[in-house]
Amino acid sequence: MHRHNTPLRGVKAVPRPKPDDPSYVAVNYAYAGKSGHIHEVVTIGGRQLAKVGFDDRKIVYYLLDDLELDYDSKRGTFHDTDVKG
Repeated sequence: MHRHNTPLRGVKAVPRPKPDDPSYVAVNYAYAGKSGHIHEVVTIGGRQLAKVGFDDRKIVYYLLDDLELDYDSKRGTFHDTDVKG
């Protein structure tokens, strides 16, 4: 079971990275503009990074400032919909 301690866990997030930002690689741009949900937020080197999960179960990190957040949407991650067998 996964547990994440963050107040933003499950918030809908759409990444909007700036073009040619050296903080990002091809996978970040491949998921740019797609809806995902925050799994957790970590601080590294004084910068807040959000671990964003997408419907295909891919996890991609983005700077928190580069995410469009929808606090009013239904919260959840793909872990919340996993079927236990």
